[in-house]
Amino acid sequence: MPSKTYSKEFRRDVVALYENSDGASIQKIATDLGINRVTLKNGITKYGSTASTRNNNAATAVSVVEQNRQLKRENALLREERDILRKAAKYFAEETPAQ
Repeated sequence: MPSKTYSKEFRRDVVALYENSDGASIQKIATDLGINRVTLKNGITKYGSTASTRNNNAATAVSVVEQNRQLKRENALLREERDILRKAAKYFAEETPAQ
């Protein structure tokens, strides 16, 4: 499987997201973003910063992007659940005789 290449901007945004997430683990952030945890760890080593030198604008942009990604994931899950419920309702409506 070929390895993915991420831009410096993406790596910096991911590191900013990690640094601004209180108590979030590297594994959790990497899983949520769909990247390898080693990739995130290497990015933190290379692009990490101290709390006094963080770029708040980049963190805000990343949080909006991450929030959008999470909402899309949740939306897809809700659509899938809705479709399952529709199929179940249709199945049970056909199974019971009309009175």
